[in-house]
Amino acid sequence: MAVLDIVVGRQPVFDRELTVVGYELLFRSLAGASLGGEPDGDLMTTSVLFSSVGIGVNRLVGDKVIFCNADRGLLTGSVPVVLAPDRTVFEVGESVVPDDEVVAGCERLVREGFIIALDHFRFADGIERLLELASIVKIDLQLVSDDALPGLMERCREYDVSLVAEKVETPTQLSHCRDLGFDYFQGYLLSRPRIVPGRTLDSSSVARLQLASQLASSECSASQLEEIIRAEPAMAYQLLQMAGVGADHGFRRRVQTLREALVIVGWRQLQSWIGFLILTNKGGTSEEEVVTTLTRARMVELLALDVFPHLAGLAFAAGMLSAFDLLLGMRIEEVLMSLPLDAELHDAVLGKDTEVGRIVADAIDCQLGRPEEATRSGFDEEALHRASIRALGWALEVSRGFVRSTRPAKLRRKLAPSHR
Repeated sequence: MAVLDIVVGRQPVFDRELTVVGYELLFRSLAGASLGGEPDGDLMTTSVLFSSVGIGVNRLVGDKVIFCNADRGLLTGSVPVVLAPDRTVFEVGESVVPDDEVVAGCERLVREGFIIALDHFRFADGIERLLELASIVKIDLQLVSDDALPGLMERCREYDVSLVAEKVETPTQLSHCRDLGFDYFQGYLLSRPRIVPGRTLDSSSVARLQLASQLASSECSASQLEEIIRAEPAMAYQLLQMAGVGADHGFRRRVQTLREALVIVGWRQLQSWIGFLILTNKGGTSEEEVVTTLTRARMVELLALDVFPHLAGLAFAAGMLSAFDLLLGMRIEEVLMSLPLDAELHDAVLGKDTEVGRIVADAIDCQLGRPEEATRSGFDEEALHRASIRALGWALEVSRGFVRSTRPAKLRRKLAPSHR
């Protein structure tokens, strides 16, 4: 299983006191990375959204507002909205045609609690329909002359919007814009964009295709989706990250199991998420890493079934997540920061003194060759060994299915969708 380096650019937005009120998230690609050819606006938007979730929204912007470019796909619903509405501003660029479908999408986003901003704003046919929905207008100082600026601002103010001066590059520009009454400011004079790096896990190509085919079926059940994700640690991790920033209408709560995360994220966002994973088509799966992670998850689940059957779902999730420090090369506490785990699951992942936490700690000791130290959960060495062997057999079976299905390359190319 590949560990993927991800990056997002961010540039602050300042108020009149030059206090940071938010950050605009910007598409940035790693050197040598590819999104499958020259990416279009929708794909760049989706990359920013999912990379932001992977890095962690709180790490990116703290408690500030998020400004994110929104191309047509996000506005009309084909690109998933994985950010919380109570802190997100979607910027509609000048290249987006304000037709009925886009206007309806903006109306929906506003109803859900998102804020609409118009970026690089200039008056054009039909733009009034979006102005009536927008709360913010961003005016690019490089596109509007000094003489035309007051008149443009006056026309915008008729719609009761806040105004952002962007591309502020000199002290003279900043002073002039403050005198004119701009509410917010952004530009190289105040702060250049900064790249924020992060890491996430890649998912196998066949798992993406399996999940996509299930999601396309109207008869697909949550249990079927869960079975696929249980066998794919990277998907489980990304699913929990998405649940952490809320699903439809900003609904958010702490989760204990993968099933709960599926419910929170919702069917429509799952479909879009899998579509993006297929489109980016990042490969690389190590059977050894998959087996190690799945064996621990299944072992903890099997042991929990003997004594706490009602906690079996939590036990599987805790066992799987407890191995992510090895997969990501990060401290487990850092891994958990961006995940919406309830206190019981969080403590279990860390192997604390809880019903499931003790089992997790013992499973880790067994995997690391320290069976004599696995005494917390009350299972004797024979029971631990038996559960470990059963879990290994299950993990080998499901992981081999994925690894075999990703070979040979010719078959991958036949399965991959075509993109124009």
